[in-house]
Amino acid sequence: MNRVLWVIAIFCALWIRPALAEPKDSPTPYLTLKDITLHSAYPVKRNIVTTYFWIGQGSTSYSDTTNYASAWDRAWTRNYGGVDHPEKRVASAQLTTLPKKFAPTLNPFYVALPFNDIKYPELAAKYVPWYSKQTYRDNPLQSQCQGRWIMIEFKGRVCFAQWEDVGPLRYDHVKYVFGTDRPSDFNKAGLDVSPAVRDYLGLSGLDKTNWRFVDNDEVPYGPWIEYAEQAILFSAIKNEARQRAN
Repeated sequence: MNRVLWVIAIFCALWIRPALAEPKDSPTPYLTLKDITLHSAYPVKRNIVTTYFWIGQGSTSYSDTTNYASAWDRAWTRNYGGVDHPEKRVASAQLTTLPKKFAPTLNPFYVALPFNDIKYPELAAKYVPWYSKQTYRDNPLQSQCQGRWIMIEFKGRVCFAQWEDVGPLRYDHVKYVFGTDRPSDFNKAGLDVSPAVRDYLGLSGLDKTNWRFVDNDEVPYGPWIEYAEQAILFSAIKNEARQRAN
């Protein structure tokens, strides 16, 4: 999201400070599809092989790419607070796991998708449904994909996360991310998720999930809305939605 809009949202939220909407009572400790109400028409990507990665990850046997920085944040590990190690974790509320040695200062529910709008601006202008020419003119180095919310479903469980990096492996697969193509590289993986997403959904490493984009006001309260700017912005968005409904 444009940094100016972040500042506006934070300013509004600090003045308004409405209470965050609590989730409805549910017999399960996690969200399911029946708990979700959507109004946007983004298509669902079905049966996508889903791998996991983490902030601060080094190179692997199949990729020389490291995740000390993201495609859009050169100081990603430092800004997060440390390495989001997938095994050195502690259990938190609502099926969430967090790093054992520090409290993250960015949302631990993050994902990577194989397209970089900054590197391929012409493809972004053609395929990204929320693309803004004015935003690009104002700052061509500001990603219009970073921070975008997606919903992920696996065996009935539903999780929400933010797009914060590019991968797995490809950087140009716009026709998969925003079109009808299928992933084709490395076991046909098309979605990388963080350890927190992995643990919330109960993923093992090469499971197949369904995912789709969602608008900000469709994101329900959950462990993905408890971190700094996300929580403040969520409060402002929900208050605006309530005002429109009245």
